[in-house]
Amino acid sequence: MLAGDSPAQLLQHGSSGVAVSYLQDLLRGHGYSALPDPRVDGYGSFGQITLHALGDYCAKNGLNASQGLDQTVLSDLVSRAATSAILSPVYLPLVLGIPFTSITRFIWLSSLFETRGSFTLLNLNTDRSGLSMGILQWAQRAGQLHTILAACADQAPDVWAANMGDRSVVDYTATPNGGIDADGWAKDPAFELTKKPWKSKLQALCADPAIQRVQTSVASTAYQTQFDRIQAWPGPPKSERLVAFLLDLGNQFGPGRVAQQFAALVTTGADESEIMQKLEDSFTALSSTAFQPQVRARRKFFRTTSVLSDQPV
Repeated sequence: MLAGDSPAQLLQHGSSGVAVSYLQDLLRGHGYSALPDPRVDGYGSFGQITLHALGDYCAKNGLNASQGLDQTVLSDLVSRAATSAILSPVYLPLVLGIPFTSITRFIWLSSLFETRGSFTLLNLNTDRSGLSMGILQWAQRAGQLHTILAACADQAPDVWAANMGDRSVVDYTATPNGGIDADGWAKDPAFELTKKPWKSKLQALCADPAIQRVQTSVASTAYQTQFDRIQAWPGPPKSERLVAFLLDLGNQFGPGRVAQQFAALVTTGADESEIMQKLEDSFTALSSTAFQPQVRARRKFFRTTSVLSDQPV
């Protein structure tokens, strides 16, 4: 059913593999946030937490879970609107109709650290950058929020109008620093996006599949552009792991900084493993003390996860 399995091959307690991870991703999109993602143990293993989540989902929606995941339950998981939709290898093709490519795979892994893959999560100025939105947390101060809002208004005008009305917020976020002061709050109180009515409007906007497609498209364009640049950087062919590491690091700290430090390390003759470790150390040191453990854990994931290959891309 999932990952090309035969419909007769049901998923149930004790099953494991890619298909189970897809089930967990779908259930997380329906609000079962305790289920694992690729960063933790249990992803791809049908244990008690997955069994409980599936049973609860079926009970709430009038489905029979006694046989585990069958075709009826799968169809319901895919067709029922996800209350907490997340970007995943199963949600993109089955719900949004978007192929899961190497580029969207890189975006998926970055989004896990930004929002656990959530399309709808908003950061309400916890970092003095104003409002940040969506799978890659496009930030207001950096002008990224304006970019994604303009794309939503342009590419899904009917959905935009139904949720946001006119384009005034697009115009406002186009002003210097996204319209926010040094502390991240709106210079014009009428456009304080972290508060009502904007907060609820933006959450409703991001919950619409059409806007989720726009988010994926904007992220894909940005990652494809940077992927092409990375491939042209000096050194031998780069592995999927190194490319994912560099893309995510650029998303966190800016691609210019990453390119500069990468070029310096390549000239020393360091191999991929050494390059990633040195970049991890360098960018962790650049972070505030409070955030250093998170930065290092994120880098370590990309250096070590079995989800990524060490073969060239």
